[in-house]
Amino acid sequence: MRVFSACLKMMKYYKTTFVIYFLVFVGLLLSMTLLGDTNMYGDFRENKPNYTLIARDEGGVLENGLREILDEYGTYVELEDSKEAMMDAGFYEAVDGIFIVPQGFEDDFWSGKEQKLGLWQRPGTASGYYLQSVAEQYLTMMRLYRDSGSGTDREEISSEAVASMKKETEVTMRRYLNGGMVSEKIKLFQRFLPYVLLLLCLSGVNIVFLNLKRPEIRMRNLCSPIRPFHMAFQKLLYVCVIGTGSWALMNVVGSLVCFKEWAGMDWRFPALMILNSIFLLLVVISISLLCSSFIQSSNAQNFVTNLCSLGLCFLSGVFVPLEVLSSGILHIAKFIPVYWYEDNLNKICGLTGFTTENLNPIWQGMALQAGFAAAIFCVYLLVNKYKEQAAEAYGAVRTEIEN
Repeated sequence: MRVFSACLKMMKYYKTTFVIYFLVFVGLLLSMTLLGDTNMYGDFRENKPNYTLIARDEGGVLENGLREILDEYGTYVELEDSKEAMMDAGFYEAVDGIFIVPQGFEDDFWSGKEQKLGLWQRPGTASGYYLQSVAEQYLTMMRLYRDSGSGTDREEISSEAVASMKKETEVTMRRYLNGGMVSEKIKLFQRFLPYVLLLLCLSGVNIVFLNLKRPEIRMRNLCSPIRPFHMAFQKLLYVCVIGTGSWALMNVVGSLVCFKEWAGMDWRFPALMILNSIFLLLVVISISLLCSSFIQSSNAQNFVTNLCSLGLCFLSGVFVPLEVLSSGILHIAKFIPVYWYEDNLNKICGLTGFTTENLNPIWQGMALQAGFAAAIFCVYLLVNKYKEQAAEAYGAVRTEIEN
């Protein structure tokens, strides 16, 4: 095991570099997890967005009813009727929606010639659409009462419409499992795990293998009594040690950071996640071996490490959730092994039971990851065999002086 021992000695020599890599990448993973967990909830919570109602019409029944129903679902913020004030409120995110009741809106509504209610909503958020939906529901309810002829008193019609919208239905949430569901923090940590695992494994492998590719070391290895198969096996063993060590450290960090979330959860969730990450580890080990065959310098190491980690993760749902990706990108992502890890993670977090029917898609995803790992490893063997044959052929060449 001379090659394996040499790799471990070089790893010990670069221990400071490994520690720096680990701290930087773990810090990156934790920051992405904790920042991504902000404003994400695993249950239903009441949200009352801020709104402003600017009435340019004389006060009437319709305006009062609209204000009453908006107060029920939102929080009123007073603003003056000026373009500058509304622009400042939108820029500083003081309000999520601004309603403008145009002049003559009340009379036109009851006569059947409706004007459009002015509305500005803060872009990129669902709060503005929520407020718009509430206002449209109220106006639709008022139209139904008006057109049905159920009453002629405007005050009575408005009060009935508001009362109808204030009716609530009791919702009962039931769990189908013994423990709690998967929290968003755990899901985010597991989602970003492939990126950091790729960075750690690629960096830890290539920084050592670059020394073995130095010309003097390479020539000495070619004339050594160690067979190429044994050398390749010992290098594979070293990669497995690096990958397994990185995987174990990341899981320990994840357990410490998400300890409270893990405590109240059904034990089968973490078991499936760990099993899913083990198959991801096989993929990472195969990719690290394949990339090590092409890297010849430290500059190439940084380039290939960033290209593989960022490229594979951007297209596989690590940084962007799979639900947001377009159908074209999803078709491409299915040829990337990290995609099946992320897809499996979503299926595990969405489990409502552990029946055979629910678990079969997860087993299939793990089998696909194992298939990708085997295919990449076979490609590595072919590349390594080709390079060994090229080296042996070069060693068989004789110069004119030797002839």
